[in-house]
Amino acid sequence: MIDATEAEVLTELLALKAPLSEAADILANFAVDLPGLRGAVDRFATRVTALADAGVAIDTLPFEASYGRTQMEYYDGFVFGILGPTPGQPPLATGGRYDALTRVLGGGREIPAVGGVIRPEMVLAARSDMARGALV
Repeated sequence: MIDATEAEVLTELLALKAPLSEAADILANFAVDLPGLRGAVDRFATRVTALADAGVAIDTLPFEASYGRTQMEYYDGFVFGILGPTPGQPPLATGGRYDALTRVLGGGREIPAVGGVIRPEMVLAARSDMARGALV
C-alpha cells in the first residue's frame, strides 16, 4: 500500500504534460520523492537523448505521462502516438514496448519488443487535409 504523500506525487506525475525536451528533468524531480522511478527515468532520458541525437526536434514533441495508460494497457513501457493536424481526431499511429507480455508468452524469458499500429485511413485523411490547407 502506498501512503498519502506517495499517492499525491503519483497523481501529480500522471498529470504531467510538457515538451519532451523538458520531461526527463521534470521526471527526475519526481524520482526524488519516488526513488523507485529512478531506473525508468534514466531509461527515458536515454531514449530522449537518442531521439535528439537522431535529429528529432524533441522541443516540438509533446510528452504526457498518462498517455495510453487507459487505452493501451498492454504496453508496459515507453508508449507513443503520432497525431494528425486536427485536434481531437484519433492518433494516426500508436505503439510501445510490451516486455511483460513477451515475458508471459516467452515462458519467463525477457524478449524486448516494440509494436504498433498505423491507421491508413487516418493517414490518408490527414494528408488530404494538409493538401487542402485545412490545418487547424
